[in-house]
Amino acid sequence: MTRLTAVLVVLMVCALPSQAQEREIPPDYRGSSQAVSRGILDGNLIETNFRNHGELSRFDDRPWGVWPRGVGGRHIDGVGVVVSGIVPGERAKWGIASSDTLLNPVIINYRDAGRRVGPRAGVWGWLPLRGFNNPNRLDPITGQRNPTPALSDDPTSWPAFWPDKLSNPDDPGWRNDDVDGDPEVAAWNGLFGKGIRNADLESYYVMDDHADQEYAIDPFTGEPNSPFGVFYPDPADSTMGGLGLQVQVRILQWANILSEDTMFLLYRIANVGNTFHDALYFSQIIDYGLGAEEGDENAAFDPQQDVAYGWDQDGIGTRITGGTYQLGYTGFAFLESPARSSDGLDNDED
Repeated sequence: MTRLTAVLVVLMVCALPSQAQEREIPPDYRGSSQAVSRGILDGNLIETNFRNHGELSRFDDRPWGVWPRGVGGRHIDGVGVVVSGIVPGERAKWGIASSDTLLNPVIINYRDAGRRVGPRAGVWGWLPLRGFNNPNRLDPITGQRNPTPALSDDPTSWPAFWPDKLSNPDDPGWRNDDVDGDPEVAAWNGLFGKGIRNADLESYYVMDDHADQEYAIDPFTGEPNSPFGVFYPDPADSTMGGLGLQVQVRILQWANILSEDTMFLLYRIANVGNTFHDALYFSQIIDYGLGAEEGDENAAFDPQQDVAYGWDQDGIGTRITGGTYQLGYTGFAFLESPARSSDGLDNDED
């Protein structure tokens, strides 16, 4: 049997320094469950559903993460973004214990396996910021309201202006472009510049961790939410939870034969709190689901190429609707992250 060409999903991570950053986005733009939206990425041979809180290829949401596009099967059952840290936790002040300690916040919002909900039904994890898509977008087929994360090939998904471009002196918000006859649609907020759609498909959204109140004080009871301690990334702002992080996410696909099996994911992680973090860790949850049967999956890691990859033992997948298809490999390559500027070493081996 001939094995098909591998699927390769490439990650490029660009995290900003751990000290507090000057804001590009006004502070009143906060993550909200009301801003969650779902879309489909199909700009090349990789096809998947995704959501604007860092989740791709949700299990049982068609299309699953598949390759090649339209095969009707699945290669991945889910991908989630995780950032964790080590921070000081107050205990003595709140009568939890006689001494303070260290806390290990873990930020994630990944379906049932990583979606934490607080005592008042609020999500404790990544949530998307409003203002980075069109919440009133209408489905072109049904005519019903159907917002999606902003997609470069769908101007109806773009906002009237971009909150991260409001400080632009020449065109605040990049709003002064008449797109397809609609003066209410801003120019595309592209990785390569205003209105530039270099990739065949690009998506852009922003999320933050401020709704994660695991180590905060419950405003209704006045008691700590956690018995392990209390931590605020900005002691002057009790509404900011988590680690005080804001993440700009870009997903890019090119249909060129050299990159048609590849998806690029860029995470720009900014510390917008008022705490210096000397230990932050980025990772991803990857749930392989090659084919319908799940008893013969394998996974490995190549330390030289920095690629984690999975494959099916017999290379045969079964469609839910019947019939079989050949499976490819699914790989995740870590391309780049910040290095320490003072030690003269190639910390990320790029």
